[in-house]
Amino acid sequence: MVETSTPTSSQSCRWRRWWASLSPSNHHHHHRRWVPSAAFCSTHKTLLTAVCLAFFLTVLYWQGDGTAAGLLIFHRGLPLRQLPKLRPFTFNLTDFGGVGDGVTLNTEAFERAVIAISRLGKKGGGQLNVPPGNWLTAPFNLTSHMTLFLAEGCCYSRH
Repeated sequence: MVETSTPTSSQSCRWRRWWASLSPSNHHHHHRRWVPSAAFCSTHKTLLTAVCLAFFLTVLYWQGDGTAAGLLIFHRGLPLRQLPKLRPFTFNLTDFGGVGDGVTLNTEAFERAVIAISRLGKKGGGQLNVPPGNWLTAPFNLTSHMTLFLAEGCCYSRH
């Protein structure tokens, strides 16, 4: 004898009846609908805000040592760079007879300045400032313990 299944006795009908019994209304939906209540959303927003605030304050406390340095995000404890030391003696190229007119050859003025600064090597050296202008020169040698500072607007040309 062969059993024939009827729609009421099939597995899918049992499943639908069970699923329908879970539904608050007696509609036959194929999936449950979940709609959060306003109280649920409000509670979760408050919790999320509190967690974010606690995290932010922890990061600020961790980065700073109780000072305003805590406001530096991703602050690394790298050692501070030393500021460059200025030379104790400063000269202008015009002190050695240099003229920045674009016509006068200034090689001798540069050489005199280099010699004067080389004598100050044991005292920390010196800085040679070249003011704005067109400075015509041939090649010359520099010395140690010397800072050559070319001002903005300063142009030099080889002769």
